[in-house]
Amino acid sequence: MYTLELLKKPLSSSDLESIWTINQANIPEVGNIDCIKRLIRLIDWSCHLIVVRNEEIVGFIILMRENQSYESLNYEFFNSQGYPFLYVDRIAIKEEHRRKGLGQMIYSKTIEIAKELNLPICCEVNTLPKNEPSLAFHDSFGFEDVGTKDYEDHSVVYLRKSPS
Repeated sequence: MYTLELLKKPLSSSDLESIWTINQANIPEVGNIDCIKRLIRLIDWSCHLIVVRNEEIVGFIILMRENQSYESLNYEFFNSQGYPFLYVDRIAIKEEHRRKGLGQMIYSKTIEIAKELNLPICCEVNTLPKNEPSLAFHDSFGFEDVGTKDYEDHSVVYLRKSPS
């Protein structure tokens, strides 16, 4: 049975290791985190860290608010828009637990949090290489295209979902 859990800081070393391992297994859909110390910094900038457990952590989402010291160009795109937001920095699920509705479970909780805070949810999805499942997933939740960015090795589309 899968359960959602909002983790409180400080996290246990086993939870950190699990989250880092899941992240690294999901590259390039999510960005590389070169070490646990970097993961801890991301979590420190976050406002919510939600995990899915089934005896062990099998997935997670890291959410951030605006105006953090996070040096991501994608995050900065939303920061430059001048409105408060809830940013999906990354979401990842272990391979053997995919296609079981966990992403929908995590996003439903994220949408609930965004509604409570009256904030739009913002994120980016790779378009080169094209992450078709993620694009379709976000479309099913009503995310709208608000911009694009081409990098040397990949491209992204910026997505936003209103809190209504």
